[in-house]
Amino acid sequence: MSQAPTESAARPSASRPDAWVLSGGARGMENQAMALAEAAGYTPLPVRLDARAPWRWLPEAAWPLWGTAARRLSPENRRLLEGPLPQLAIGCGRLSVPVMAWLRRMAGPRTFTVQCQDPRVSPALFDLVVPPEHDAMPPADNILPLTGSPNLALPWRLKEAAETWRAAFSDLPRPLIAIAIGGPSKAYQMRTADVDALFACLEKMVAGSGGSLAITASRRTGPENEAVIKAHADRLGAWLWDGDGPSPILGLYALADAVVVTQDSVNMAAEVAASGTPLYVAPLEPVSGARAEKFEHFHDTLRARGIARELTGELDSWTYPPLTETLRAAAEIRTRMAARGFTLPPERR
Repeated sequence: MSQAPTESAARPSASRPDAWVLSGGARGMENQAMALAEAAGYTPLPVRLDARAPWRWLPEAAWPLWGTAARRLSPENRRLLEGPLPQLAIGCGRLSVPVMAWLRRMAGPRTFTVQCQDPRVSPALFDLVVPPEHDAMPPADNILPLTGSPNLALPWRLKEAAETWRAAFSDLPRPLIAIAIGGPSKAYQMRTADVDALFACLEKMVAGSGGSLAITASRRTGPENEAVIKAHADRLGAWLWDGDGPSPILGLYALADAVVVTQDSVNMAAEVAASGTPLYVAPLEPVSGARAEKFEHFHDTLRARGIARELTGELDSWTYPPLTETLRAAAEIRTRMAARGFTLPPERR
């Protein structure tokens, strides 16, 4: 296993105004909102919502019962929400929805509110809704569908990550094949047999190209799959991230000659697509056809655009324009805020 370098990835300047980033604290949800805030020129301030019982368990239909949402939250959340308000607030995940709707009512024109994903309530409760296309929300003036999800594979972060990790990967034979492995989800299974099938393709790619593998796993991968991954990595002489220190994932996307991601994650594939690196998608067996259809629609879109190909064991090289959906959404946020009279921070480059 290999460790991370000590350098940390570039972060937004503290001199930029804060944008609140509201979520239930799940990393994938928080990162989507953080990416939009940063791309819009703000410094993301994570607000991890902690709703008291029974409010955290109520379904969407009961959210109007929240009333004054701050009263349903932890004392720490209440102190922040009852203090000075930001120009921009971005929410992601179901717990953020009632709080964001309440914030818009309370703040009025002082705060521009953006909700990621399909909130499953009226979009009129927010200034802008940014769902993935595969959620198929009905069109509205304040809905901006994206291919995939907002993500932190932003041009300045990719550049910084490449410099941070270049030395760590410089001795690995080229072509360098990066692998980002997810895990079991509500939509897909990931069994040890699936990991074995993945590595059979990876071994074929290495044998045919003379290249090397650099592997990362996720929190969802699970101990049993991780053990199988480590055994394969050791057998193939692969670089395997040990999970300590900063994640190498953006560095791998920026430096690799090709990236393989498992089919369970929209966000990983969207990040690779934003980097412009050739993308292979490793298929998995669906658990629930209804949920898996959304993932399959997204991956089909990437293949149709020439971004992604299915993993078969063959290694090719191709180019495509990076999928800069996060920047497109950020530009829309800035345009709408400017029309409302907000004084905006400088654009990021």
